[in-house]
Amino acid sequence: MSASISGDAPSEQVSTNRSDISGQINGSSVTLDIGFHTDQGVLSAGTLTLNVVQQDGSIQPIVYRRASDADYNAALAKLNSAVQQTNNQQSQADDRAAAEQQVAKDYQAIGSDETNVKSDLSSLKDTVSSTVADVGTVHSDERNVLSESGNGTDNGTVCGDAASVSGDAASVSGDASSLSGDLSSFTSDLTSLDRDARSLSTDLAALLNIEPGYTGGGNEPSPSTAREAVSGAGRAASADVQSANGGIDKENSYVSTAYGYAADAEKAGNCGEPPSPPSPISHVSVSGSQQS
Repeated sequence: MSASISGDAPSEQVSTNRSDISGQINGSSVTLDIGFHTDQGVLSAGTLTLNVVQQDGSIQPIVYRRASDADYNAALAKLNSAVQQTNNQQSQADDRAAAEQQVAKDYQAIGSDETNVKSDLSSLKDTVSSTVADVGTVHSDERNVLSESGNGTDNGTVCGDAASVSGDAASVSGDASSLSGDLSSFTSDLTSLDRDARSLSTDLAALLNIEPGYTGGGNEPSPSTAREAVSGAGRAASADVQSANGGIDKENSYVSTAYGYAADAEKAGNCGEPPSPPSPISHVSVSGSQQS
């Protein structure tokens, strides 16, 4: 009866096998046929000394003694215990490594999220800046219509130019639509930042439960660095939302002003109902959703 170990930790297994051994005994001399070779030895006082050929061709004496079933069971139990301990240690090591990698991944994700949010905020500000120029065009065309109306210019010309002012106002409305697109990316990345910050906090707690002595190192943040990243993400999100809402307020004001100019131009020539402005853009919150 023999026992052997197969597989790699944490999945090592012990398997047993019963095989027959043939040979001859002549007095104290013993000859055993094992596998594809024959070993010779001496039997004396309950022990068997076999001269076993090694892989390098040398011959080494190996001493065997008679063992009871209890001896075999004890040895097998010891082997099983050792294998289980090895598997447990490797499993714990794998759990620690996975937890450390997850914390590092969360930490890196926060940095990427913050970069994306800043980029979105920059695009939003650019859109607001471009709206200023478009509002200026609306105002200039509106003053031209008012001047024509005051000078007695043909009403058809006045209303044609008033229609152009309304078209200019629609361009400002288009800027607002672009801003809404910027906000869609902004709120999506803001939501990712909030989610990844929460994940880092949760995964760090899980890691410290597995590995209380964890200190970080290499590409892995220390506990204090990870916690600062979480709190820093919250502060950055609040500041970014405040800045975004400030841009929204400006954009809404520019749109309202542009449509006010269009309404003045239409009234100056009694040209009909002025165009209706679009609904104001809602504020965003730290969680990434929009609020009215």
